[in-house]
Amino acid sequence: MTIANPQAFKKLPDTARVKLRLFENKFSETLEFGTLGSMQTTAEMTNRAFSAPSCQLRVVATEGDHKGLLLGSTDTWTMRANDDEGGSTANEGILMFQPHEIAPRSWKLEIRDDDYPIVYIDKKIPDSRTWVRNDPTFISCVLPAIIREVFEDILVTTAPPDQSWAKDWLGWAGTLMPGKAPPWTDGRQQKQDWISDLLDGFCLRHGTLDMLVGSFQQEVGT
Repeated sequence: MTIANPQAFKKLPDTARVKLRLFENKFSETLEFGTLGSMQTTAEMTNRAFSAPSCQLRVVATEGDHKGLLLGSTDTWTMRANDDEGGSTANEGILMFQPHEIAPRSWKLEIRDDDYPIVYIDKKIPDSRTWVRNDPTFISCVLPAIIREVFEDILVTTAPPDQSWAKDWLGWAGTLMPGKAPPWTDGRQQKQDWISDLLDGFCLRHGTLDMLVGSFQQEVGT
């Protein structure tokens, strides 16, 4: 841990404690980095279950009537560490893929408030980075399901979202359906119809049905 801009902490007491909170799925842990006056550069993490945890830095008062009071905090961000088994996190622009232990499921989507959605792929699947990019079944069956789930989350409100990741997803949707804005103030059925049209556009652009049928024919031929 290193403070890049000391001015941000100028008005805070040197006795305030610096903590880093990590949370992912059902796991959470808080790492202690000492005080602002005596910062530690490292802290030991005891939870080995984290794969790509959300993080938030917090500064907490330790003295006087304000003991325990939160004096400041950062926005959350995602810690993207390399995979221990040799494969780095596959960052696909608006969608991230990360090997993780999620058995008995093969994949699992996590939608976060302040960062791009993450799809966890179970570590038992070999070379998962190549699998999500090239496997016809994943591209034609799993990706549309992921896209639907993400946009159902985005369209749950009646106004465009403020999160930068959601704006990027909407921008991507605009490339598939130019000029067709989401029906923010309409009912559930209209929103579902909009998502269905988006999925049709995605499958048409990438030829997902032909890709899947071709893979079946190739298997039969071999």
